[in-house]
Amino acid sequence: MKGRMKGKIKWQRIRTALVSGIMAVLPAMPALSILASSSVQAADTVQEANHVALNQLADKLQLSYQLTASYLETCPAKEAQCYRSAIELTLPTQLSNEELNHGDWQIYFSQLSPVYFVDAGDFNIEHINGDLHKIVPKASFKGFVANQVYRIEFYSQGSQITRSEFMPNFFVAMGDKAQPIKSTQTQRNKETGLPEQAYLAPFNVDKQFLLAKNDATPFADGQYLAEQYQALAADAGKTPDISGKLIPTPLHSQSLDSAPLSLAKGYRITAAAVDFKGRQAAFDYLDSLGFSAKDKGTPLLLQLDAQDPNVANTEARDSEIKNREAYRLTITAEQISIRAGSEAGLFYGLQSLAGLISLSDEQLVAIDIQDQPRYAFRGLHIDLARNFHSLDFIKRIIPQLAAYKINKLHLHLADDEGWRLAIPGLPELTDVGAKRCFDLTEQSCLLPQLGSGIADVNPVDGYLTVAQYQAILQLADAHHIEVIPSLDMPGHSRAAIKSMEARYRHYLAKGEKAKAEEFLLTEFADKTQYSSIQYYHDNTLNVCLPSTYHFIDTVIDEVKKMHQAAGVPLVHYHIGADETAGAWVESPACIAMKQQKADKLAGLHSLNGYFIERVANILADKGIIAAGWNDGMGEVRPEKMPAQVQSNAWSLISDNGHQIAHKQANLGWKVVISTPEVTYFDFPYASHPDERGNHWAARAIDSFKVFSFMPDNLPAHAERWRNSLNQPFIADDSQSQLKPEQGFYGLQGHLWSEMVQSDEQAEYMLFPRMIALAERAWHRAPWELAYDYQGKIYSQQTQHFASQLNGQAEQVLKQDWQTFAAVYANKVRPKLAKAGVFYRIAPPGIRVENQHLVLNSLYPNTELEYQLDSGSWQTYRQAFKLNDVKHIRARVKDGARYSRPSTWKKTL
Repeated sequence: MKGRMKGKIKWQRIRTALVSGIMAVLPAMPALSILASSSVQAADTVQEANHVALNQLADKLQLSYQLTASYLETCPAKEAQCYRSAIELTLPTQLSNEELNHGDWQIYFSQLSPVYFVDAGDFNIEHINGDLHKIVPKASFKGFVANQVYRIEFYSQGSQITRSEFMPNFFVAMGDKAQPIKSTQTQRNKETGLPEQAYLAPFNVDKQFLLAKNDATPFADGQYLAEQYQALAADAGKTPDISGKLIPTPLHSQSLDSAPLSLAKGYRITAAAVDFKGRQAAFDYLDSLGFSAKDKGTPLLLQLDAQDPNVANTEARDSEIKNREAYRLTITAEQISIRAGSEAGLFYGLQSLAGLISLSDEQLVAIDIQDQPRYAFRGLHIDLARNFHSLDFIKRIIPQLAAYKINKLHLHLADDEGWRLAIPGLPELTDVGAKRCFDLTEQSCLLPQLGSGIADVNPVDGYLTVAQYQAILQLADAHHIEVIPSLDMPGHSRAAIKSMEARYRHYLAKGEKAKAEEFLLTEFADKTQYSSIQYYHDNTLNVCLPSTYHFIDTVIDEVKKMHQAAGVPLVHYHIGADETAGAWVESPACIAMKQQKADKLAGLHSLNGYFIERVANILADKGIIAAGWNDGMGEVRPEKMPAQVQSNAWSLISDNGHQIAHKQANLGWKVVISTPEVTYFDFPYASHPDERGNHWAARAIDSFKVFSFMPDNLPAHAERWRNSLNQPFIADDSQSQLKPEQGFYGLQGHLWSEMVQSDEQAEYMLFPRMIALAERAWHRAPWELAYDYQGKIYSQQTQHFASQLNGQAEQVLKQDWQTFAAVYANKVRPKLAKAGVFYRIAPPGIRVENQHLVLNSLYPNTELEYQLDSGSWQTYRQAFKLNDVKHIRARVKDGARYSRPSTWKKTL
């Protein structure tokens, strides 16, 4: 009652002041002046009242979002797939419609898939563009009654299933002013370091977890995790010896009959040691691990041979590059020797020396390692466009990638949500395209997307200056990592499009029409209606405009100049080239081009193919290899493409995606395996709503799944995997075989950033999965099923994998994993912690056997804690008998951090 009266009294005072002010000046002013002054004062008063109401809503409105059904068997308006949600609004004080700008106010929020149906009530929801929506009060809404709950129930297309898919940072707007709603901001949990979404109601029923009636996805509670961990655990008393082990596993290693090497003595570079690129970076990493140069240290010989060291040859597509990265490392108590045929080989020899080091042991066993990589391309893709990640993050990641012999860093620098690289001569790309704010005209910034919020200083927005990008190039080059820039086109180009439209308006207003149109990517006469995969209707540049190619040519030239000035050549440039559905149908320029160039377009089924061919050849003329995603690359005429082409094969194996990968490899293209079900690290580690990530390709990608990947034999995974509904599938390779002389160029991990809103979250999603991918990219394991060039059909019923190695393949894989897990826990994880990397801590498993509590973990040497009902946390040492307990939680303690707690009973 007090709040309601306070609001009324304030408004009465404002009106009284307005009337008094007008009456006071009436005798002394002409009628026109009185009216003008009154209008100004009235406008100022209304603006002040709006400001008060806006701040009150931003500060006091309690907004709760509820997922009420993750799928429905029957959707309103006969939609094929939908989910139901509800938003509840509660204000502790009264605000009348008059105080709320007479009903002219809105709440904006991100919903990944469009809201298409709203149940009857006082509010409506409108889809604006991309994922941006707004809640609008209807005429029936008369204002907020204090503490009354206003519920809005609505339906959205598609599906959302993890909590991280429900975006934070709603904001309220009146006119051209907006403020963030505080109740929708995330908070960082002090124990786990993970974000918490207080605005999002708990997920506690089955209908908040399943995607369809036939969805058989297991809920990864403590009991499920316990079963998974137990299946992978070493038998009692059979802990693997890891003294001479490292990640990635070398091709050959042999213990030597020699005393161990003392790390405390340090090392001394011998006079004969050569200087080479990467030497200082490698030594800096060794120094960070406590193994430093000392005057009387163990002699370290670095020898660059004219020919490669004597290492066994393995099947490879690019043996020249592989041999160039080969090395031989020999360690005894008296000397460390590294021989290689190239600087890269010497660098990797030093990284293997570092990999053998354990921070808890001051000795290294005597060993001889002869090694070379499985693939020439071992990469990581990081999306800086959707949500920006800092320069410090990139600098922190590069040494970690190099430590595990990753040699490609694919930076996704432009997409619909942001342009993240300064281009000299085109400042609008970063002035407008690198930030999101509340400007619906998009003259000063892009629309808010992905829960970005509207803050002036926003960690999810930003860009790399030319100097910063060059610093990344030089740091990566010093670690033998090639940076592959990607500025996605022709789809996923909204940031560029809107930036160039802002440039157009700027110069057009100055009367400089030719300059305004010079880099324009939009044909305003094109009335084509389309919706992109992320629900934009204006994110595809026009591939029929000369100005489009002038823009692309200019951007590529500027990026190439950056590389040249940094002393690092631009070898690959990733076009993107995917997801352009429905564009250009009514484009006058495209209609004309089809008529004028009918002969040159023969054989193409889309203008996207024409675009890719043209840009790929522009790149080739500049000495740059074009790369792109396989769906876009599949639209070209291969005979019109340059001799060298890279394609990232990202089609789902569960949809026979191996057939596309094989087809493009058989063209002689450099095919990099980018299979989403195992290499997309923006997906959850486990099928649990609290695990961050997307869901369309897989409900869970844990480190073991990455470790057990067989990239040379994609269809064989139909025997071991299930699809995103946890249903079996068939992979038919009977008519799509690889040619015996062909193979894959490499393997790449991917971190898309739609649901990754901080550097910490990025590191959490990358590690330790990226360590497992590094293992598979460098080393082919003996348990991997060899590819059958005759062709096979694979399913859950075939037993090709299990029957190999005399039926022991599963056991050999399990033992290999145990070694990997032990090396990670004892050697890798402490180094990540020392470097300040925010890696994921896997939650523990919980079992109750014969009324005894049994906890286990994915990795050895793990400190476990438990909580019975709502009691205090206790250290777990061994199984013990339980009394009457209804609820058990457990967590892993890792230094000052804890894992996400796991629960014993299924709570969904």
